[in-house]
Amino acid sequence: MNKAREKPSATDRHAKKIAAAIANGRPPPFSPDLDQYLEESPYEIFSAFDGAAQHMPPKGKEEALAFGYLFLLQALLERIRYRTDRGYADAVELIARFQADVAARAEVGEVDGYMLDYVSGALHQAKIPTLPQLSAASAKHCRDDESRSIPADIGAALDGLLQACGNDPFGLVGSLAEFGHSMPEDARASLASGLALSGRPEAREAAVLFLLDSSPAVRNAAAGALAQAASSLSPVDLRRLIAMRNWRPENERADVDVVIRNARSAGVACARWETGGTEAILASGIDGASTQAFLLISPAGRRRRISSILTKGAIADAWSGEPETRRRIEAAIAAAGTDLPTIDVSRCYLDRMLSHGLALAIDQGVVPPLGLLQVAETIGGVDWQPARIDFHKALAELVEAVPEDMSDPATIVEVLQRSDELADIEALEESWFEDDSQIAEIAAGRYGRGRAKLVAYLLQSVVARRRDKWADVFLRTALWMREAPPEADLCWPELTLVTKAIAGGRDLTEIGLMRAIAERTIAVLASAG
Repeated sequence: MNKAREKPSATDRHAKKIAAAIANGRPPPFSPDLDQYLEESPYEIFSAFDGAAQHMPPKGKEEALAFGYLFLLQALLERIRYRTDRGYADAVELIARFQADVAARAEVGEVDGYMLDYVSGALHQAKIPTLPQLSAASAKHCRDDESRSIPADIGAALDGLLQACGNDPFGLVGSLAEFGHSMPEDARASLASGLALSGRPEAREAAVLFLLDSSPAVRNAAAGALAQAASSLSPVDLRRLIAMRNWRPENERADVDVVIRNARSAGVACARWETGGTEAILASGIDGASTQAFLLISPAGRRRRISSILTKGAIADAWSGEPETRRRIEAAIAAAGTDLPTIDVSRCYLDRMLSHGLALAIDQGVVPPLGLLQVAETIGGVDWQPARIDFHKALAELVEAVPEDMSDPATIVEVLQRSDELADIEALEESWFEDDSQIAEIAAGRYGRGRAKLVAYLLQSVVARRRDKWADVFLRTALWMREAPPEADLCWPELTLVTKAIAGGRDLTEIGLMRAIAERTIAVLASAG
């Protein structure tokens, strides 16, 4: 009697679907089933890693399937990182356990250096720092394997790397950042310095882009070396230096000033921005994590190029794709569709939101992603400078534009009480809830006291202490809605009144929208727990 075949796991099934798409030159298929899997299966990072290690050449023989597992690994790690951002200790412990497991397997030879590079890339894409144990394991493999070590002559390896990236410096630096993510910080700093001082224009071009590395030590090393090589910089290098100068924390700008001054003293002229522009700018609404996505369509000869920017307070991600046909651009937009509604917005709105995101990044002491400079070049030049949106000034402008017939006290009370019924925010409301370890702990201790009492308690305690957060989300949502044509008749006036009431200290239990947020928070925490 034949032994019954073991039923494939969800991880195996999804990896095979993704592998089939990759093999046929299609993007990985997103679906509600995959989204649910990613949300509910954090511990599958171990199975996803096992699958990638088993099938990745040279040990394995199914590269597409290995990349299917790697795609799942990166996506799962990203979901776990979201939980670390919200303060969940179990997520922090899971990431540490995963990296320790990979490092231990590398120590005994179960995982080769190339697989460590792929894990490094997955961590980089998920924006998770590499822990010392995994960095040490990766460094040891680099020392033991000459084919993976940093060459003494960087120029000898640069041609191959540039060719692999299509002579795109952004692709080159992105690849170096991804696969060097697990390298010790001093090794990455040495790489940046070596590129600047190598004597090759392509290497200096890459070194300039390292000024937007996530590590301050790497950025400072690149700036110091570029100051020495400034006379050899190209006009495009100088333009990029000037563009990104104010994107860096204030205490790092003097180093860039030295490079710019040295280059100009040596007679380097600043290149003009190349011709570009945007045919359309789509912006999503703002979700409960203050996330907003932008899609930009730009002309590229007879084709079109799509760029994307993601803000989450600060600017979280940015990239520009290759020129494509209009049909493929439309398909890409559909494939990248978000659950949040989108509308066409003006360039002025985009500039204002990105300037705000840059200011928030400066406050946090971080730099925007390298892709933001690439987007700037794609659309033909920008002057994005850090500039916070003045909340009170923006709110006053909105309030002044609210129709007069909505200004009497009785109407305002009715708007506030029924604000959970606003039709234009139904899709956005699904993401408007609290979800972090603090509120989960508070709610868990009060579930037995009745739902209505729990709603009132949350609104008068932890949610009340976060009223500034929700006032900001609603203000930005109202600003976004005002970008729609007047005939759309979106509910920005009502949302403006809600924002003013929250900012003014109104009892949150009197605001229907805030009651709905508390109700949704309880439902989300109950389903997760």
